[in-house]
Amino acid sequence: MREYVMAIGGREFHAGIKELNAEYALVQVDGQEYKVILKQLGSGQSVFSGLVRGAAPPAAPPRESAPVVSPPLSSAAAPPEGAAVVAAPLPGLVLELMVKEGDAVKAGQSLLVMEAMKMENQIQAPFDGTVKKIFVQKGANIGEGDKLVEIARPFMTTL
Repeated sequence: MREYVMAIGGREFHAGIKELNAEYALVQVDGQEYKVILKQLGSGQSVFSGLVRGAAPPAAPPRESAPVVSPPLSSAAAPPEGAAVVAAPLPGLVLELMVKEGDAVKAGQSLLVMEAMKMENQIQAPFDGTVKKIFVQKGANIGEGDKLVEIARPFMTTL
């Protein structure tokens, strides 16, 4: 988990990003986990439309560019377990697939390489899991937000 110390309104908070994909981010702030729904991911400003677990995050001082955060939802709206789709962060061309369906992947492992704006970009797994479905093939032109790879989360049990 990437960890950060943030100062908001003169107060320090310890935050970590547990998972980040095109639809949402799982963020932990001072030990409390939140599911933040992302409206845009990439070079533009992200706007947060909702939280799922715990109390509302600390309020930031009002600014024009401050993210918009809605009040927390009930625990019934928790993220679905199972799988998540990795989407293209920007339009481009698929140069290389580095995994195949059924492969086990680790968080941060490269799934594919795409060319966008004359730069090669490695698209990485947001969490550990198994490649459930690959939506693209080598040489495919893709648009921003297009589905690339679906990753199933490992089945968790307790003793």
